[in-house]
Amino acid sequence: MRAAAVIAALASAAAFAAAAAPTPQAGPVPAKASPPASTVSGITVEGPAKQDPLVDRATEFVRQRLPASRFEQYARFRDPICVRVVGLPAEFDAFVARRVVEVAREVKAPVAEAATCTPNVNVIFSPRPQAQLADIARRRDILFGFYFRAELKKLITFSRPVQAWYLTRAVGADGRGVLELNDPAPCQGTGLPGAPPCDLKAPPLTGRAGSRLGTDMSSELAHSLILADANRVAGEKIEAVADYIAVLALSRWQGLERCSGLPTILNLMADGCEAEDRPEAATPQDLALLTGLYRANAREAGTLQRAEIAGAMRKAGEDPGKGRR
Repeated sequence: MRAAAVIAALASAAAFAAAAAPTPQAGPVPAKASPPASTVSGITVEGPAKQDPLVDRATEFVRQRLPASRFEQYARFRDPICVRVVGLPAEFDAFVARRVVEVAREVKAPVAEAATCTPNVNVIFSPRPQAQLADIARRRDILFGFYFRAELKKLITFSRPVQAWYLTRAVGADGRGVLELNDPAPCQGTGLPGAPPCDLKAPPLTGRAGSRLGTDMSSELAHSLILADANRVAGEKIEAVADYIAVLALSRWQGLERCSGLPTILNLMADGCEAEDRPEAATPQDLALLTGLYRANAREAGTLQRAEIAGAMRKAGEDPGKGRR
């Protein structure tokens, strides 16, 4: 409305000036001037969306992608990591297993030295992953860890190129560990082959109250189960798949179907990522996250652990060469 009023005022002023001007001598008739336009055209320029300066991307990544335990902490392996990979030709199985161990050593995770160790990271490549998953559900559902019965159908549905399930252990102030299972009765020990049987008579875990720094309890990874659809990952480079599995195995994850704005190997199998957003190796941020996870005090409060992990990621982002292999 203001633009129309201004235009009208300018037009009136021009008409008044023309009426007051002296009559010109005879001569050529000048071309008739075009009337002023009734609308004003313009160009709308949209700037790039700006990141909220109050939101730290590394902290949000940790918060959204690493599920916290019931004590609001982040689980990692305390037992030495022992890897078994099956389903590919022998040399590829060995390559993937070796890469998981290499990444574990790089981020200072504990690694089993004996070749006869009991696997606590099992990776299965299968052309029929749904049938494989159903078989595991019938025979070894303990490997799914804690879940609500209402979630079981979704839990045992295979829908991604690669999926993972984690068995976790809660550790009390006295150092005693209890597996976190769907059974309401706590189960002591690891529940894995060769481990002591469950002790259902043991007292519940307790921590220490009165500190905001933590309850003197901690959360541990007891087992990682990774199942890959051999048909859907066949077009990927084995090096990229191995790094993806290595990062997936060393921490609990969630929301991996969504593409992340941060550089991470986990985008390799995510939906909605452009080609340039899919790294083919573990990135400095991936390695920094895992290093921060394994370096953080296991008994600290989750907020402090998250700060340590996010700080390591930010530092890696400032120094892109850090952590590259």
